[in-house]
Amino acid sequence: MSQFSRMGLVVAALCLLVSQAGCAQLMNQDLSPPPGGETVSVSVKVPKDLAANTMRVMYRSEKCPITRSDGSGGRYEIDGAKAIEVEPQRQGMTDIYEAKLAKDGGGFCEWKLSNVTFGVHYQSATKFGEDAQVGGGGG
Repeated sequence: MSQFSRMGLVVAALCLLVSQAGCAQLMNQDLSPPPGGETVSVSVKVPKDLAANTMRVMYRSEKCPITRSDGSGGRYEIDGAKAIEVEPQRQGMTDIYEAKLAKDGGGFCEWKLSNVTFGVHYQSATKFGEDAQVGGGGG
C-alpha cells in the first residue's frame, strides 16, 4: 500500500470519528445545568400526619422536538420533554419541604424548566380504619 493510500485511509478514519462525535452530541439529551445558574425554589408546607411526595420536574426543549403522528398518518412536532424526580428536603425541624431546581437545564437541547408536580400523602392510613389502604390521588 502506498503512502498516499495510507494517508487517504487516515483522513477517512478521522472523518468517521468526527462525524460519530457529532452524532453522539445530537443523541446526548441529558440535562446539564450551568454551574451557578439561576434556580427556582419550590416549597411545600406539609401538615402533621402527612408526608411530602417526590416532585416530578419537567423540562422542555424547542431544539430537540418529539415527532408525533396524528389520526390521519400525518406527522407533527412538539417540544421535547425530559422529566426527572426530585426529593424535597425538610427544612430543619419545620413543616416546610423544599427543592431547588435549575431554571436552565442546559445541555445540547437547551432544556428550560416547564412545570413541577408536587403533593402530599398520609404517612399511615390506619387512622381511617384497620383495613384502610393508601390509594392514588389527583394531580
